[in-house]
Amino acid sequence: MAAMRQADHPTSVARLGTALARQTSRRTWLARTVRLAATSAVAGGLLSGCGFQLQRGQPMAFKTVQLTGFAGSSSVASELAQALETSGVDVVDSTLAAVQAASATQVPNTHVVIEALNDQRDAVVGTATAYGQIRNMSARNFLTFQVKRGDGSVLLPPNTVSLARDLSYNEKDALAKQDELAALHKAMQSDLVSQVLRRLAAIRADQLSAPLPPNVPPAPANAISPLTR
Repeated sequence: MAAMRQADHPTSVARLGTALARQTSRRTWLARTVRLAATSAVAGGLLSGCGFQLQRGQPMAFKTVQLTGFAGSSSVASELAQALETSGVDVVDSTLAAVQAASATQVPNTHVVIEALNDQRDAVVGTATAYGQIRNMSARNFLTFQVKRGDGSVLLPPNTVSLARDLSYNEKDALAKQDELAALHKAMQSDLVSQVLRRLAAIRADQLSAPLPPNVPPAPANAISPLTR
């Protein structure tokens, strides 16, 4: 019996050591998890303090917007509309829809119209060899737009946002370069939409009402009418 107990003793010690090791490992994991959570919270607070906000758009003075002048398949219009919705602005199809959304009898001052005057993208040859082989290209995105009030008066005169980026080109990898060009246009489009949003965010609430016409001073009482002789 004593021999059996002596034989079992090393096994019990080994089991105890394994249990202690697992407990120590679990404590270490819990400590790391707590530190990671605390670090993430601090980092999130620092980012919020620096002005970084995820999934939040820039605040706009207007409440509803209509996009006109864009092509039906314009990816710029789609991304701009999505960004405006993120900013809390309702994108409507017509001025009548804006009136209905505001439950009003006339066009509200908080409604604006963004009119695209020129929305295009292209790619031009930058340099080529003497044999006509393309060496690099330039991708370009353009958008000229103006903003009107609900009554049709111009709130923001025509603005042009233009971007251009260069990329190398190899005819042997033409298909891959086309994909690279499409990705470049997409990145430029997001940059373009961001610039448009910054200009829209600069519109103040007091600018949404059409300015009153200048007062015409009354004619002096002793003025002589040109029709009177």
